[in-house]
Amino acid sequence: MQDVLSAPGKRALDRLAGQAEALFAFDFDGTLARIVQDRHAAALTEPIRAALHAVAVAAPTAVISGRSLDDLRPRIEGISAHLIGNHGLEGLHTSERVMHQAQECCRAWLKTVSKDERNLTRVGVIVEDKTYSLTFHYRQACSPQLAREAIFHTVSMLTPSPRLVLGKAVVNAIPSGNLHKGSAMLELMHQLKSSGALYVGDDDTDEDVFSLPDERIVTVRIGKKVATAAQWYLARQSQIGLLLQYLTLARRRLTPS
Repeated sequence: MQDVLSAPGKRALDRLAGQAEALFAFDFDGTLARIVQDRHAAALTEPIRAALHAVAVAAPTAVISGRSLDDLRPRIEGISAHLIGNHGLEGLHTSERVMHQAQECCRAWLKTVSKDERNLTRVGVIVEDKTYSLTFHYRQACSPQLAREAIFHTVSMLTPSPRLVLGKAVVNAIPSGNLHKGSAMLELMHQLKSSGALYVGDDDTDEDVFSLPDERIVTVRIGKKVATAAQWYLARQSQIGLLLQYLTLARRRLTPS
């Protein structure tokens, strides 16, 4: 695993940027936007907004997030990017049947969660209903260990059993099935007829893309980590602007106008 801004990493980016049908895709929280205590306050800085806009002008661009589309849209407003929310469930013309099943599943889960809400609140857990999935936030909990124990006690009672995806101070409960960030990435590439793609993410929710056995996709993780399927890393989230700027310049340099 090497730094994507190293010489070998830039050569890999150049090979991708030179493809006419390349796609550049990014996670939102912890990747394009810094992780913050209050999830409602997460936002693109003006330099990152400008840099992402420039990438989107140069090539097809996507943001694939665990946030719902209603939550994500205003944060990317003004940038021509494909938006995919709810860990791949929203934004790709998923069938009404699948969406309805996911919604009904979450409604059933919420009934169970409401019975245990006092125990969750007591240890600082906030439950976010995203219509098609649930997220248990514990970033502001005094004891992360007690918060995690309470969350796992609650999710153990959910029927049907959810697929759990752990993030940074969050536990995501997602309806079981084959829809996730990885399948969303492949479907978007299919729809756009992409010859190659870049995906940048920062935590376990992005491993569904990192672990895809698809040589067309260049994968980058924010922060070097041994236990990841990502091919490259970016040392810090604060370097995302450098990566965006490099992609734009490489795209302009390597593709005909």
